[in-house]
Amino acid sequence: MGGEETRKSRLKQKKKKKKWVRNIFIVFLVLFAAVVGYGGYLYNKVSNVTKDSYVEPARGEKSELRKKEFDTGKDHFSVLFLGVDDRNQKTSTGRSDAMILATFNRDKNSVKLVSIPRDSYVEIPGHGKDKITHAHAFGGIDLTIETVEKLFDIPVDEVVRVNFAAFKTVINELGGINVTIEDKYVADQIRKETHGQVDLKVGEQELDGEAALAYARTRKADSDLKRGQRQMEIIKASINKLKSFSSVPKYGDVLDRIGENLTMSLTLKEAVGLYPFINSLDDIETLQLKGSDYWADRYYYKLDDESLEKIKSELKKHLEIDEASGES
Repeated sequence: MGGEETRKSRLKQKKKKKKWVRNIFIVFLVLFAAVVGYGGYLYNKVSNVTKDSYVEPARGEKSELRKKEFDTGKDHFSVLFLGVDDRNQKTSTGRSDAMILATFNRDKNSVKLVSIPRDSYVEIPGHGKDKITHAHAFGGIDLTIETVEKLFDIPVDEVVRVNFAAFKTVINELGGINVTIEDKYVADQIRKETHGQVDLKVGEQELDGEAALAYARTRKADSDLKRGQRQMEIIKASINKLKSFSSVPKYGDVLDRIGENLTMSLTLKEAVGLYPFINSLDDIETLQLKGSDYWADRYYYKLDDESLEKIKSELKKHLEIDEASGES
């Protein structure tokens, strides 16, 4: 019984991580939009950051599942968001701690997000059946893309890999952010979860990176809804702090910290170009894969075939891909 409860707790925690990958990326795009207007110094800074963070998949810019010419700036597209905890993520082939596949439809101003449980028992090309999290350990971004494309039978057009440590460093570079804690139980629970390392009070206060991350990710304080509200509070506070900067070099410092913790297949032009669309999204829908516990040599999460097929169909429809031809 204890093992089952622990497992359920871990699965609950993993589901909640999905928002952080997307939110860090949105903050990154907001920062791009804010600084490009300064021209000169900051434009060069942004250019250097994206140059350092840019990685082109071994397959090239276009997925092999795309049969026609494709442009992320004009067409419906997909992005695979990966979250890792390793600080040296530029060269790391460690396990991906969070994995979200997102499809974007420009006509509907909508995005569909699928959280992929890291223990999902899937076929990893060249390695047989294993946990999907091991794809990144076996072959980094390239094998992860190949595995996800095989699982959902849709093209993965772009990939964004972020380090969860990036969140803390960005908040610290901002000089902290102000939040208001209304529930004493939340503060007490965070103190308990961090073994006293984060000691928050009721009322308005300034949080550093470690405290902000603990506040946003606490698992047991209340509900998923409240947790989501805290996450958005943190994101809004971060954006407001960025807007309040009067020092151009300070923007540069934040960019440096983000650049050290992010890898993506988007160029500067593509990243900045996506901001208006991402910022104008009207509909954000989360799809959840169903499955069951499966024990073999170790624990796995076996995906339900019917659930998987339904989501595959939804994603293809959202990308307006003809299931017969595989292309829109």
